[in-house]
Amino acid sequence: MPSPDVAIIGGGLCGLALAIALEKRQIPYKVYEARSSFREIGSGINLGPNTFHAFNAIDAGLYKDISALATRNEPPNEETWMTLRLGRPTDNFEDGHLVTALQAPPTGNMTVGRNELLQMLAGSIDPARARFNKKLVGLTQSTDGVTLRFEDGTEDEAALVIGCDGAHSSVRGLVLGKEHPATRAQFSRMAGYRAVFPMDFHEQVVGRDNAHMSHVWCGPDGYVIHYPINGGTAVNIGLWIKKESWNSERWVVEHQKEQMLHDFRSWGPQVQRIMSHMEPDTTHLWGNFHHAVNPEHYFQGRAAFIGDAAHSMPPHQGQGAAQSMEDACVMAAVLRQIYSRSKGSSPPQQEIEAAFRGFETVRKARFEEVTRTSVEALDFWADVSRPDLTEADVNTFERDANQRFVWLWNEDIEGQQAKAVAEMEKLLGDETTKARVNGAAV
Repeated sequence: MPSPDVAIIGGGLCGLALAIALEKRQIPYKVYEARSSFREIGSGINLGPNTFHAFNAIDAGLYKDISALATRNEPPNEETWMTLRLGRPTDNFEDGHLVTALQAPPTGNMTVGRNELLQMLAGSIDPARARFNKKLVGLTQSTDGVTLRFEDGTEDEAALVIGCDGAHSSVRGLVLGKEHPATRAQFSRMAGYRAVFPMDFHEQVVGRDNAHMSHVWCGPDGYVIHYPINGGTAVNIGLWIKKESWNSERWVVEHQKEQMLHDFRSWGPQVQRIMSHMEPDTTHLWGNFHHAVNPEHYFQGRAAFIGDAAHSMPPHQGQGAAQSMEDACVMAAVLRQIYSRSKGSSPPQQEIEAAFRGFETVRKARFEEVTRTSVEALDFWADVSRPDLTEADVNTFERDANQRFVWLWNEDIEGQQAKAVAEMEKLLGDETTKARVNGAAV
């Protein structure tokens, strides 16, 4: 008898969020993680309103747990997402001039440690469903299911496969083909330097009020971001700059403080002060890669890919995790319907493909547009700092900055789920279940 399991490839934030959503909906699954345990690299992640809408749709209890874990700006600025300042003096404005404070009610800028969030998600799934040291190297589809092949020589069976395995996704490559122009993530012509400061130290560098507020400093060819993490005991700092090329085979190039100081040499005193306190041994340059070419479809047969595997994007709008969570919500909604129809057994391929098409109809246009605007956002943050900046220019930038995030943050995730299910049912032509689906939880 064919396996009924959904094979989730990748145990990062997207994969575990999908696993939780499936478990809550009583859909059988396994998570295959290439490493020996669930773990994330990186210091902090900032979560906006739509991320929390998605978490709530996945599991209301999870939403509450993450809210309790997250760090926010101090009162009365809890609903502020970012305070925008000029990162250098211009002809008409001083260094650090306050441009605006972007409001993102009700969450503001809520931050959590990446690995801390991942461990919370991992604690919400059945550990018996996790498989470690399983790097996918091949998959073979049949009319009944999918055979998975792993680097360690083992195989497993599944009803369908969802790739949640990041920007350099094995599933994406296996579905599209190695030579497909959309397979590989490409250098985004930008890179970032990162640091974490203890809060008491950061207060001495930028002042207490600035240290406890999430900030974006806009300057020539880039921006600097910092926000409180770990319950306000530390600050995560990122300095993003345009780069024409990436010549390393690695994502991270170590010991780059001298290059950082050169890259930001024309910035103002406040950013110079931040950089002066960064340690040479821990100042590394992180390349950014995204999927610049979009495939026609994000699935083939019984295999699909979502999250960063589908749409890795630059971090300049804080939407990478958000779009992965939205993907997990909508994918769980369509899979719930086909598993309900199959009464827990392996769904037929026609229904799996209809579920994937329903998902894609709703999600494709949104995540592709979020990716496009995230690439553009580096120029948006950087270009405001030109020397001849006027008061009228600042007012225009403030208006555009506030408008830029409205459609990102205020998306109706339950509406996405319902539309995807309706599209799936339309494709299947099953009039008898439409009324039931419209009234069912997703």
